Amino acid sequence: MTESPSSVPNKGPTFLLVTGIMCAIAGILVIYRLLHGYILRKNIYTDDFMIAASMCVMLVTTVVGDLANNYGFGRHKKDVVPTGGNPVLALKFFWVFQVTYKLVLGLTKLSFLTFYLRIFPSKRFHLICHITMGVIIGGVIGFVFATIFQCIPVKGSWEKHIGATCINNAWFRWWWAGYNTATDIWICLLPMPLLARLQLNLVRKVGVMLMFALGLFVCVTSIIRINALVQSVATDDPTWGSWEALLWSAIEANCGIICACLPFLKHPLKQLVPKLFTSITSKGTRSRPTYNYKLSALSSRGHHGYQQTDDLGNLAMSSKGMGSQDPINTIGPGQVMVKTDISLRTEPVHNDEAHEIPGHAV
Repeated sequence: MTESPSSVPNKGPTFLLVTGIMCAIAGILVIYRLLHGYILRKNIYTDDFMIAASMCVMLVTTVVGDLANNYGFGRHKKDVVPTGGNPVLALKFFWVFQVTYKLVLGLTKLSFLTFYLRIFPSKRFHLICHITMGVIIGGVIGFVFATIFQCIPVKGSWEKHIGATCINNAWFRWWWAGYNTATDIWICLLPMPLLARLQLNLVRKVGVMLMFALGLFVCVTSIIRINALVQSVATDDPTWGSWEALLWSAIEANCGIICACLPFLKHPLKQLVPKLFTSITSKGTRSRPTYNYKLSALSSRGHHGYQQTDDLGNLAMSSKGMGSQDPINTIGPGQVMVKTDISLRTEPVHNDEAHEIPGHAV
């Protein structure tokens, strides 16, 4: 007689609840990001397509993880068959989960990097980003290939009785965990030197840096997952001992997508709590020194028509003002910045122009 899964220790329903909520949040944020790009920016960029592709694979990953739990994950090995489960199918879906999970993380990392390429014009920074993208693409392809063929024949990954030849699974998981965590930290810290050099007041500069540092939360989940691997690699009860690693893998993948979309929530949050952003802006304005300068857009290529509606656009314009080279032009008292097709330069302010500059004390 088949027992009910609820009659034995069963963590499967927890997985369905947690991953269902997180996947729904991630999906809503991705949809908003795409609508934000289409409606406000009138354009959807490569980084938007990357995160959309990551979300699509995440949906598959969530379904596969749910199926693994339905067939036995979250239950002790001895309880799987008596409660109507199937250990072979549970391990098979776990194997598929490992593949799609790595694809989600790879696409999310590429979304961050292509976003950096879009808003930072530095040639040196672009080179570093492209090298990092090569490391990510090569690493993910390599680890996915190794995951698929971790056993020869392949079905030995879920049919443990056929005597397949398999790699050292413990070492393989630790190598992936180290690579994944190291690249997460690198991608989060990559833009910080450029952000620190932006010509913004202290409050806004710190705010922008915190926005980009949201990805460090993914690093936290990745580290927690490493802790779960300790039990996973040492267990002889895979459907029970590997459940924590399965759960935190799903949490990590969803968190990456969520963190990639959070910066785009600034516009609706400003509409909901305008006083908060007004307070921050006013504090930043009071702390910012007033110089005798003005910005002129003198371009025949339509730069004067470029508009943005959020802080990401402001950041893009601020970084574009830095030019494609690393040195940053500074603006001193008694000077104006003139933008041309070729470069930015500073010029002295004449007495008759000083009266036209807002905020200039005469």
